[in-house]
Amino acid sequence: MTIKEVLDFGRQSLNQAGIEYPGLEAEILLSGVLDQERIYFYTHSQETVDLKQEETYRSAIKRRCQLEPVAYILQKKAFMGMDFFVSQDVLIPRPDTEPMVEYLLAYLQATYPKGANVLDLCTGSGAIGITIKKYFSQGNISLSDFSKAALAVAKINADQLVDGAILLYEGDLFAAIPQGKTYHVIVSNPPYIRRKEMSGLARDILEYEPHMALDGGESGLDFYRRIIGEAHLFLEKDGILALEIGDDQATAVMALLRNAGYQEIQVITDLGGHNRCLIGR
Repeated sequence: MTIKEVLDFGRQSLNQAGIEYPGLEAEILLSGVLDQERIYFYTHSQETVDLKQEETYRSAIKRRCQLEPVAYILQKKAFMGMDFFVSQDVLIPRPDTEPMVEYLLAYLQATYPKGANVLDLCTGSGAIGITIKKYFSQGNISLSDFSKAALAVAKINADQLVDGAILLYEGDLFAAIPQGKTYHVIVSNPPYIRRKEMSGLARDILEYEPHMALDGGESGLDFYRRIIGEAHLFLEKDGILALEIGDDQATAVMALLRNAGYQEIQVITDLGGHNRCLIGR
């Protein structure tokens, strides 16, 4: 089959499965299989795809028709200019997290030009902490997660993207962090979906992404309470706590921060203009 014929097959199959953007996703999947930019397909549409690649592509299309996320099929997701390895052991990094990371990078570079200690809690793929290390190389970055499998993914990304220059801790939030260790920045994108809302998530999220990284308890605030309650023990005197939040959780999480003694609280919005992150000092 030619590239055009393979793409036509993919597009038609995804369209029949109800995928919202069948043409785009057919191209993205073929791009991953052939390791070519999508523009290549327009200039080489009559080029023959070898049988092994065709079979790999058909398998990828079948998986996407079953609503498996493209990132899991290709085992990668772009975030802040880098491709992160992902598996079903970790949440897929989202663009909505990028404004928080951009804020933290600007803050670190302006406030601690010679270096700072940063802890990324509930790290998953390591996207937040590793990105900070990539663009703030003088930083000392630690990643923590309860899941051994998630940390294995984070280690792969650290090795590939920042030459492994990261500390990894396996434990429940701060449990594995050495006593007396302090940080200038603690950042976390914790589970924050209300338990009763889990069943209403899109099928590609509900059926494929790890529930332990999504379920924030009955109120969606369980992890915020714990993180905010313990963070002061691990923050430097002038340190900041950065928390990604659900777009309707700003008021509730701000109250938790104020009750814990955080006097300055800043809201960061995501690409859609929704409240997505709180910075507490």
